[in-house]
Amino acid sequence: MTGFLTALYQTESRNRPQCIVGERLITRAELMKDAIILAANLPGEKRIAVHCQSAHLFTIALMAIWQRGSTVILPATDKPAYLGTIDDQFDLFLDDAAIEDLVKDGQATDPQQPDQTPDPARCFAVFFTSGSTGLPKPITKTLEQIELEVTIQDPLWSPMISPSARVVGLVSHQHIYGLIFRVIWPVMSGRIFTADPAPFWEMMQGDLKQGDVLITSPAHLKNLHPGLADIARPSLIFSSGGPLDYKHAQATRDMFGTCPIEIYGSTETGGIAYRRQTSTETDWTPLPGVTPRLNDKGCLAVQAPHIAKADWYQTEDKANIDQTSGKFRLLGRADRIVKVEGKRVSLSSVEQHLMASDLVSEAVVLLPDDNDRRLGAVVVLSDAGVARHTELGTFRMGRLLRRKIAEFEEDAALPQRWRFVDQIPTDSQGKRPLHLLRAVFAQRPTEPEILDTVQTDDQVALKLRLRKDLIYFAGHFPGMPILPGVTQLHWATSYASSIFGTPETTSEVSQLKFRKPILPGHVVNLEIRLDASRQKVKFRYFSDSDGDLSSGILKYDGDAA
Repeated sequence: MTGFLTALYQTESRNRPQCIVGERLITRAELMKDAIILAANLPGEKRIAVHCQSAHLFTIALMAIWQRGSTVILPATDKPAYLGTIDDQFDLFLDDAAIEDLVKDGQATDPQQPDQTPDPARCFAVFFTSGSTGLPKPITKTLEQIELEVTIQDPLWSPMISPSARVVGLVSHQHIYGLIFRVIWPVMSGRIFTADPAPFWEMMQGDLKQGDVLITSPAHLKNLHPGLADIARPSLIFSSGGPLDYKHAQATRDMFGTCPIEIYGSTETGGIAYRRQTSTETDWTPLPGVTPRLNDKGCLAVQAPHIAKADWYQTEDKANIDQTSGKFRLLGRADRIVKVEGKRVSLSSVEQHLMASDLVSEAVVLLPDDNDRRLGAVVVLSDAGVARHTELGTFRMGRLLRRKIAEFEEDAALPQRWRFVDQIPTDSQGKRPLHLLRAVFAQRPTEPEILDTVQTDDQVALKLRLRKDLIYFAGHFPGMPILPGVTQLHWATSYASSIFGTPETTSEVSQLKFRKPILPGHVVNLEIRLDASRQKVKFRYFSDSDGDLSSGILKYDGDAA
């Protein structure tokens, strides 16, 4: 195959369309011209960070930076706080607007095509992944390594793709999987790639053509919707960033008529193996030239020319290897890096950002359930945090802490399940074993999530989310759970007591009416009114869609009230 830069600069194919922006086809000649202009107008910095939404502008930047002998720095996100943690790694930052401006400003000049293309072994790209300390860890790859991987993979997939097929990407090209499959491979194989960002199905489903190749992640394939049944059928679907469960692999096959090809690898290694889940027992097949083995801890090590040449690369993925075929099965991670929505998340990093808040004393972040990839956080609050939790409630407290983490981390790293505790569970040795931490989440909650509170002197309105795992739904009734009436009374009495200071017990309940059942997962409103004499409270549950659900009057003894 022709190399990436050679393909873009060679004269015999310069009029070949290479990418599509909106409805416009961009030729290799146009890419080359803009890259030459950009290279001529870049300042003298040697380490240039690039974060683009457009794969078209991203490709121009790659060409220009490598042409002038500089190193491409590829941040995982363009969030300012994140960039601040790696600002010692680059001297200049380019985004879409900066690239467009530099190309536009240089269009009056007529720079010449270079006499020769750069040596791929001297073209460096630096990616960032989550290190064991929680800080972004730079990983340097050469274009030569990336091109070698493409030449290994292309013969596996090209026979299944028509020559006219386009490569349509839903994943970012800022990460190595997206870079290889969305940009480098299409250029080397002569296929058109779509340049506009389309991270969601709704943004690309109208543009897909019969036989196109889809570059996706597990997060995309776990969120299929019925409208996709009417779109054109892709020839191949790729997925990477984490293992796809069998159920969603089959749902993808049923929806699109082709089972997704999963690519297993990492930023450090590139591609290691692939699989198509035709059964729940489908193993991973090493890519051609990849040799696997296990270390004494049962973790996978791999060797291949595109990974570390003759050296072995040691992963933290536990595995079983079939010694006859060389195929293997993954058994989970041995370190504190997890995959969420196809992205690597450092649990240590999320914990550090949490504990940087003056509201948090201690925090542990984990996956509470192997079958639920939502992050959970077990948090011990500081005195200030306890006061804020009392004011906001659990739901809004979790949202507040998520916003603090979001200053540094991508959405996949934001915990969705929160437990605020007096102390982190430990065993007799003072360690925090996973089973004890997960037990905190296994406990069914006893209170609804308070989404909003509006209070006046003698009235309060609470908006409550009734989680499906509330303990009160268990067994009431089997197969058709509803919120018991006694629970509704208990909440009304309890909230009235905590807000207005009324007694925890009542002397009488009158005018009690249960009009409609309250179901798991619903959001309901609880309105509580204290009368002027402070001897009775009226309460009413209602929803915006169903109207009144239940109501009653709580009466207290005069002495008690």
